Amino acid sequence: MDNEEIKAAITESWDSTSGMYDSCPGHQIGTKSEEEAWMNELRHEIPKPPLKVLDVGCGTGAMGLLYARMGYDVSGVDLSEAMMNQARMKAIRDNLAIDLKKGDAENLPYPDESFDLIVNRHLLWTLPHPEVALYEWSRVLKKGGTLLIIDGVWDDKRFSTQCKRCLSEFLTSIFENSDSHRRTYNKNLRKALPHNGGVSQDTMRRYLENTGFSEVTFRDLMYIRDLQRERMPWYRKITAGKSYYILQTKK
Repeated sequence: MDNEEIKAAITESWDSTSGMYDSCPGHQIGTKSEEEAWMNELRHEIPKPPLKVLDVGCGTGAMGLLYARMGYDVSGVDLSEAMMNQARMKAIRDNLAIDLKKGDAENLPYPDESFDLIVNRHLLWTLPHPEVALYEWSRVLKKGGTLLIIDGVWDDKRFSTQCKRCLSEFLTSIFENSDSHRRTYNKNLRKALPHNGGVSQDTMRRYLENTGFSEVTFRDLMYIRDLQRERMPWYRKITAGKSYYILQTKK
């Protein structure tokens, strides 16, 4: 697949699953305790508003809308208009301001040094060129600005992990009778993604060093994963991920 085909397939996948995306624990923030945990992580050592925040690969707006709720000036960018439409509806419902724009995380539609803070969640695994994306994020981030990346590893490609994931997906298809982005991401598309299964901390640190970010710190988020598991049906709990973290660094 060439780059244009990859991006078209990714967009189609998220468009097609946008209506059900927030129904999965781990996507939408479903409890007050989880919301408070996320807000504590998002404002950790971050200056108070006003700051300009960009949520890259914003999807249905979970992280961006939390920053908007805390009073920041928030923009969001995503390939999928359908996913952003879900975010727009939530913003209207909660009377929050967020400026959403269709765009590519590897080729952002913003001038240099436009934002004080950039955040993304569950994004790197969907990108065919993660290092290109990091250079782009550095480009639109102001000098001294902060980058937050929320990621982890949920599929380490071991046989035991693969078996558990297959079982969980099979049971999910029976009990929920619904599609998921995992199934709509076909084999050819997944082969084009270098981190299909998540990004380890060591790999992430190497990417950041290569793109000039400094003062890299990681914080464990498995306690948030535990909060999410409380809302999961038993057949989804079979696979809960191998690691979950938030990375914080400065330009």
